[in-house]
Amino acid sequence: MSTKSDLGRYFPDAMPNPAASAETKPFWDGALEHRLVLQRCASCGRFRHPPRALCPWCRSFEATWDDVAAAGTLFTWSVVHQPFHPVLRDVVPYVVGIVEIDGTDGTRITTNIVDTPHDALRAGLRVEVVWEDMSAELAVPRFRAAG
Repeated sequence: MSTKSDLGRYFPDAMPNPAASAETKPFWDGALEHRLVLQRCASCGRFRHPPRALCPWCRSFEATWDDVAAAGTLFTWSVVHQPFHPVLRDVVPYVVGIVEIDGTDGTRITTNIVDTPHDALRAGLRVEVVWEDMSAELAVPRFRAAG
């Protein structure tokens, strides 16, 4: 199970950073301020994640970025036992989960579930954001069992 290191981190410094793009920059800018922000269509009002230029529902190119709840429910998860990168060999097993964010009409994000025993994981588990500051330029939202 992934647990925080003595440095206050869940994953090693050598962990590859997420790839940011012009479309995802507002998400990462919000994360750096420990705010969970998601893209919302300015035309039909639906949230969409991952961010993209075109709304998949109404085909509008207009979007806003809105703060959303830093909590949700665990939709599904996988316990990873085989490290996909050599720097992860000391942190396996870890959990990759899909979290449905509160108040977003079912919008889900892929994340890591941390500080939660693997045998406690279940669909519908209430979770909350915990921020992992990877560097002065990057914070990553992880989730843990609420409460």
